Amino acid sequence: MTDRLLAVVLFIALCGTFASARHAGCVQPQVSKAATQVRPLKPPADGVINVAFVISQDTEAIDLAGPWEVFQDVMFTSKGAPWHGGDDMVMPFNLYTVSDSLEPLAANGLILIPSFTFETAPKPQVIVIPAQSGRSAAQKTWLLANAKTADVTMSVCTGASMLAAYGLLDHQKATTHHMSLKKFQEQYPAVQFVSGTRYVENEKIATAGGLTSGIDLALRVVERYYGRETAQNTAEFLEYRGDLWKDPKFAEVRDVVANK
Repeated sequence: MTDRLLAVVLFIALCGTFASARHAGCVQPQVSKAATQVRPLKPPADGVINVAFVISQDTEAIDLAGPWEVFQDVMFTSKGAPWHGGDDMVMPFNLYTVSDSLEPLAANGLILIPSFTFETAPKPQVIVIPAQSGRSAAQKTWLLANAKTADVTMSVCTGASMLAAYGLLDHQKATTHHMSLKKFQEQYPAVQFVSGTRYVENEKIATAGGLTSGIDLALRVVERYYGRETAQNTAEFLEYRGDLWKDPKFAEVRDVVANK
């Protein structure tokens, strides 16, 4: 066998060995997952999922409106198929706001009137915490009690500070608006804040990044209840073209170092 032929044979053999190893997973690239795989959620027996939005002064409008519109637009037929028009339509999410009182609240120029107080609100399966400035003893008591029984408690943007302040994020990964990550890591050292992801899921607590990230996390909650097809149909109805609700990683996911 000539030297040239021997070289060709060796090259082909090496390529085949490399391809086999790659197929077997020996040299597969390592992919960092931004969110832990969590279990699907089961809707209540009556089919109605209560979603409580906690609000107070200075509630960030899109933190409220983004997830609200997602849950509001979940529609399917009585047989569970995605709804594409017609009278056979089921809308499973019952949305309401809850606060210390029924007094109007300022939200970046909008005026919000709460649906319920903490004393009168229906028991929620999903709790949404937008960014806001208000804190109260009644708010804390209600949130700690209802987060135990809710399927998901989710924050949007700096709403994560409420969860962190009340101890609901202790010893868990979380995220928030990118400009608040280092400050929050310093304020709440028991929480492991990360960057590079639209949201972080734990089994019962989830945190979205800034502002529009709440739309992605809400779609993910819909997927946990009703599957990918229904969540995709909701996104299409919204004419929302982002796909990060399916895989929230948009950069390398890194642990945050506190301000020094």
